[in-house]
Amino acid sequence: MSNTGKVNIRGKEYLTVAYRIKQFRVDHPDWQIHTDIVHMDDDRVVVRAEICDSASVTIATGHAEEKRSSSQINQTSALENCESSAVGRALAFAGYGGSEIASADEVQNAIYQQENKPDPRVEKMTKAVMACSSLDDLKVVWGAMNESDRKVMQSIFSKRKEEVCQTTAQT
Repeated sequence: MSNTGKVNIRGKEYLTVAYRIKQFRVDHPDWQIHTDIVHMDDDRVVVRAEICDSASVTIATGHAEEKRSSSQINQTSALENCESSAVGRALAFAGYGGSEIASADEVQNAIYQQENKPDPRVEKMTKAVMACSSLDDLKVVWGAMNESDRKVMQSIFSKRKEEVCQTTAQT
């Protein structure tokens, strides 16, 4: 990618979400971008983004959906990816999309997902880690993994451990 925010993917030019946001902020510093989680569960996330002018009038909206099992990144960051996609789509509908509605990030993610099908073993281990509701459960699952599995699952395990500790501290 060049520093213009433009990416050529399979002969079409796409703009990154970061570039769209930057240009939008330059053009409309008093306008707003709002996002709302429409749906979120263990399988998928849906986010709605809204572009509002300085009078809070909706100029454009965009929706996105991410499946947690669709990629390694989405296993830990589906919400973040979904929000970025929704914002990128809303900005495209507001005129910040170049020649395509999809952002460079969305297209690259779609190509990656097509070319890199999820490993069923990793999916199974991720489900086991995410099902843990206590530190004791996490210790059992971690103990059942071999060293190679632990390397693959380290970030997912750490994130779940943090979530479990936060939940435990709140009760």
